[in-house]
Amino acid sequence: MDENEVIKQIIETIRKDIVSDKKFIMSILAKIELTEDNIPSKLILSLMNKLNAQGQVRMPVSNKPKDFAGTKASKPISVGDGSIESKIVSDLLDGNNVYLMGKAGTGKTYLAETIAEYVMGQPVFMVNCSQWTSPIEIRGGQTIKGYEEGQLIKAWAEGGILILDELPKLDPNTAGLLNAALAKTGSNPVYDEKGDIIESTVPYITNGRGDKIYKGQDAKDKDLRFRFCVIATGNTDMINVGNKYGGNQRQDYSLVDRFAGSFYVINNDPIKEMQLTYPYVFNLCNAMRKYLESKDALQSISLRTMLNFNRTFEQEMLYKIESPFADEIFNNSGEKIAPKTIEDSVNSFLNMLEKNMRDDLDNDQEFRSAKSERAKTQAEDDFRSHFMKKYHLNPRNGDSLTEKEITELDK
Repeated sequence: MDENEVIKQIIETIRKDIVSDKKFIMSILAKIELTEDNIPSKLILSLMNKLNAQGQVRMPVSNKPKDFAGTKASKPISVGDGSIESKIVSDLLDGNNVYLMGKAGTGKTYLAETIAEYVMGQPVFMVNCSQWTSPIEIRGGQTIKGYEEGQLIKAWAEGGILILDELPKLDPNTAGLLNAALAKTGSNPVYDEKGDIIESTVPYITNGRGDKIYKGQDAKDKDLRFRFCVIATGNTDMINVGNKYGGNQRQDYSLVDRFAGSFYVINNDPIKEMQLTYPYVFNLCNAMRKYLESKDALQSISLRTMLNFNRTFEQEMLYKIESPFADEIFNNSGEKIAPKTIEDSVNSFLNMLEKNMRDDLDNDQEFRSAKSERAKTQAEDDFRSHFMKKYHLNPRNGDSLTEKEITELDK
């Protein structure tokens, strides 16, 4: 009997749940060398669980994120000619500070992070702005753990991108700490006749200790040394506080002026949302969004919410088809249990609404149609093809698709 037959025998034996003798399995495994090439890591984990020598009760666990959730997916944005994305990238390359303005849920932060990660390829540093944001978080300062460098200084020194999320919520006095760096975003050193940098002309700012920090001094990639960029987000124009979102403050125009000419109003983008989500998820979320907007509700369906629902739906479907990409969740008795469902996600969101709004939404025809059993059944039938088109992987066995299969999907 060759090694493959032995492995098949072990899988079949475990599947029938009749193996209880540890010595039996050990005697078989002793005859073969277990490597990543001849036995799946998932089977090894399963065997380890079966052979738990102490007989301890398993605690609930979940697998680490699956391989397909990373580099296998296609880039979530495209930088087309004349698009907002292309203009933002152009600004960043030119050294202009970018401000993304839009109501909650339009994907401002998602867009900023995506451009930084997938397009610019620079280290990313973030400040989540609020009235309690400390100057230490921006410029650095002394803490109980000693001196800690600020996010602004790190981004400046490493040739990175600084994302100022919800900038209008920052205390105006604290926001003033950004002005020096924002004024020098596009500043570069002078080169001599030989093309060498005149080090004395390299721009610098000071950190929380008063030290001079030169632009790009800690950059690992010297090509990015002077590529410090800033993207800020907010739901006001920083001059008016608005009346729908709490915590926004009127900023000094010296700060606003640092972003002049690079303000972009971000609205919901159904086309992009459809590209990022399964049809069932998009239709469900879009129906809820339309209802909430018609009622001028404070709650909204953001791109972040859609992606949350999408991940839940994906795992629900993977679990149903017993995919190797499905998360494994166990109860305290060591029994595998089903993951959260998209229905759970919807109910959790609806609990945020007042009862009369929940009742009205339940009677909304578009919402009822989007979440109907017929729509869900169709979504389950189509899941495999949508998954393969998205990741170029077969959800049933985890295999990569051939070029021919990929071409067929794209037709």
